[in-house]
Amino acid sequence: MRIVGGKNRGRKLALPDQAYTRPTTDRIREAIFNILCHHPEIDLQGAYVLDAFAGSGALGLEALSRGATNVTFVEAHPKIANILQQNLKLFPESDQLHLIISDIRKLKKAARAMDLVFLDPPYGKGLEFQALPYLVEQNWINSDTVIVYETEVQTDIAPLLACTAVLDERRYGGTKVYLLKLKKKDEEAIGKC
Repeated sequence: MRIVGGKNRGRKLALPDQAYTRPTTDRIREAIFNILCHHPEIDLQGAYVLDAFAGSGALGLEALSRGATNVTFVEAHPKIANILQQNLKLFPESDQLHLIISDIRKLKKAARAMDLVFLDPPYGKGLEFQALPYLVEQNWINSDTVIVYETEVQTDIAPLLACTAVLDERRYGGTKVYLLKLKKKDEEAIGKC
């Protein structure tokens, strides 16, 4: 696995044991960033990014390579977090990278909302339906945050659509990628998630 674009293009990343993770392929990651780089709602330059369910950290590190200022990675599994920590050390901008080893649903309140959140949980466990309202409650996500949500094609995302609007939607084989934003300016909408 490697960084596919930006100033760190070509840099190789260590991969955690695939029994525990399902890394986003280079092809899908490149497609996601092509969408992000050309979408009017998103500016990666100077962005604050959260890579939830980070795994190898490839999505957050790709954002850094393409101009993000600050990236926070959250990974609950200690062995995977060790691999992620090794990957973060490969980047000279390591002072802009923050690793939190925690269940996403136990994060402390954020000092500021993120501009971009990657929500790429393990498939089939429904963690996104718990994580999204919690991240809003804890100020990681607000109505200006763009959420990149990756899931299996067959996942019913109706619960997320109660409080989010779809900015873009793409299918790559058995994977679907959605760009989402909270529907309302007032965070009361999150109670519907």
